[in-house]
Amino acid sequence: MSKGIFTDKSHKPTEKEVFEAISQAKPLWDNLINFVENNYKIKSEFKFYGINFGWALRYRKSGRVLISIYPRKDEFLVQIILNGEEVENALKLDIKSETREIIIETQPIREGKWIYLKVTPNTSLEDIQNLILVRSPLTKQ
Repeated sequence: MSKGIFTDKSHKPTEKEVFEAISQAKPLWDNLINFVENNYKIKSEFKFYGINFGWALRYRKSGRVLISIYPRKDEFLVQIILNGEEVENALKLDIKSETREIIIETQPIREGKWIYLKVTPNTSLEDIQNLILVRSPLTKQ
């Protein structure tokens, strides 16, 4: 099963198709996008990651992927790649036990740990936002 619902490389999903797919999770999608765009002043791009992943909304900062968001049926999946130091910092946070377990159980690869967090209409974005801040801390002004 692919990470996202849109797996046809020749068809980049439209905003309407994404919103229809994620359905009631759209307010959380909007909140997450607003959090990223307002705090990091970056724009997204849709990128195809292959048949096993599908299309994702990707945010890059300073040449690194900040997050990728994979639309799914009635939900979406957020991917955050954390290196070793970022994993240590993430585990120091006050996060839900389920999130902590996902971080611990994810096998490391060359880039670090590819953390996937599912977002449904009943999900709190707090853990995801905190992990984004670990990945790329905001600069103080």
